[in-house]
Amino acid sequence: MKRYVALLLFCFVSLLPTRAFAQAQHDKPAVSVDLSDVKDPQELQRRIAALADAGAERILAYDIDVKVNADNSLDVTETIRVHAAGIQIRRGIYRDFPTRYRDRYGNAMVVDFTVESLSRDGKPEPWFIEHKSNGERVNFGNDAFLQVPADYTYTLRYRTNRQIGFFADHDELYWNAIGTGWDFVIEHASVTVHLPQPVAISAMHADGFTGSQGEREKDFVASLPAAGEARWTLRSRLYTRQGLTIVLTFPKGLVAAPTPAQKVEWFLKDNIPILIMLATLAMMFGYLLLRWSQVGRDPPPGTIIARYEPPGSYTPAALRFIRKMNADGRGYTADLLALAVKGLITIKSEPKRPGSDKWTVTRTRTAVPVDISDAQRALLNALFAAGNTLEVSESNRSQFLASRLAQTKALEEAYAGRMFKRNARPVFFSLLLAVGVSVLAYFLSHGNGVFALVVIDLLMFAVIILFGLLMPAPSAEGRKLLDEIEGLKLYLSVAEVDDLKRLQAPGEAPMLDGKRYEALLPYAVALDVEEAWTKKFTAAVGEAVAAQTASNLSWYRGTGINSLSQFSSSLNSSFNSSIASASSPPGSSSGGGGFSGGGGGGGGGGGR
Repeated sequence: MKRYVALLLFCFVSLLPTRAFAQAQHDKPAVSVDLSDVKDPQELQRRIAALADAGAERILAYDIDVKVNADNSLDVTETIRVHAAGIQIRRGIYRDFPTRYRDRYGNAMVVDFTVESLSRDGKPEPWFIEHKSNGERVNFGNDAFLQVPADYTYTLRYRTNRQIGFFADHDELYWNAIGTGWDFVIEHASVTVHLPQPVAISAMHADGFTGSQGEREKDFVASLPAAGEARWTLRSRLYTRQGLTIVLTFPKGLVAAPTPAQKVEWFLKDNIPILIMLATLAMMFGYLLLRWSQVGRDPPPGTIIARYEPPGSYTPAALRFIRKMNADGRGYTADLLALAVKGLITIKSEPKRPGSDKWTVTRTRTAVPVDISDAQRALLNALFAAGNTLEVSESNRSQFLASRLAQTKALEEAYAGRMFKRNARPVFFSLLLAVGVSVLAYFLSHGNGVFALVVIDLLMFAVIILFGLLMPAPSAEGRKLLDEIEGLKLYLSVAEVDDLKRLQAPGEAPMLDGKRYEALLPYAVALDVEEAWTKKFTAAVGEAVAAQTASNLSWYRGTGINSLSQFSSSLNSSFNSSIASASSPPGSSSGGGGFSGGGGGGGGGGGR
């Protein structure tokens, strides 16, 4: 029973404020208004809204005084007289002030906002700041409730900056003096602006906008009462979510324009993610440059002397692999030709359709020599593991791909690390750093400065690609071999005998014949000079002998080959392209406008 009595007492006490408020409303004298004479629907709507607001909470007067300082700051005093009834205005009001904007490029722009003082009815009033996503909220008062109903006058003084626009022939204050975020009707409002020094009235122009966000109404009176002073006064009330934006143009030189260094400082301060990305880019470039200078510099080349024979026992694919520091399809083709010249395979071409040839490779019965390289042996065994004849086509991709991978693995084991070092670890680390920092920066940006972040991302990856190409470096042994490779390439590509004599070369060049042409053709393919080598041979022996050489190639069977040049061209284009296609994984390949709510400042407020 005691519990029920206590519950009833609690409900009664809880209802006392509501009953008191209802009684106060009931005690108000009734108001009788005749609206029968109002014919205009909009005017009728305004009259009805005015009646509804008669006893509601509202801003009775909103007077703003703005002092423009020469250092591009504003000292603002807002005097707000409110009618509080305990509905929304219970402890006080709040004032939202946007500080975060986006410029025309999507970068963040953050203005300062510092509260100087707050008073209520001439006495200091407590306040506290609440951070919002786009700015700051100043909460007037503390946890103590106001006595209502009553009228209160709040005076807020604050300082902000970066609100002046600097143009070619004038400067401008485009200021959202009364933002479109207020929850209350504003009965009367005025804005007064004082420039840093007197300015002729004829050199100033005052304009503005009223209404909801984006509207361009002009329900105000703008005047220039004195030199360097402008004033705006509302003609009629502002309803909830309506505001007043002022525009004042004045001569240049009154307010100090930011220097380029100051603009850069502001930009980096406002866009911390961009600063993080720029710092990462600089750090990454410095790190990669240091590592390149330590391990990526190529040893100086020696004197290039024409060589008449391939160096050592290196195969065509091995020379290309060491020269490129990577395996590719042309090196694979060059070793196939080398195996054909050795009599281990034959190559056949026949017309497939106009402009296209069908190529077939066949394993011969010739025993594999003991001195064949590991890479060529791996290629041969993998290619003909399932049969002795293969058409060079995508239907046999698995065999060609397996043989190319086997060749590449053998080349890597034989020469990577000994003849050259790729030094990929710094590049890989930089790539991970770029990806991680980019993800973090995009997360922190909240959509600001995306264009700049993308540009810095592109620069990051350009730096990574650049050093990815620069970082591999030959060893001392590899550098010496590269000089010999260049000497062989020089011999294969120089067609004229007199030109060869002018080169540094040991003794007389061997006589060219069909056998020598065949033996060096795979090396010419590997070094990208097969056409020059063919022209060299043709010039030395004549067209007739060259054509006879083409027809006597024991490892090649084909139709429509009328000259050695045509044969070389066919190998370079059709055969090499077919091999590359068949041995590659699938999918691989080689100012003036304005509106209410615009400008700096703005925001709004409500009761708390």
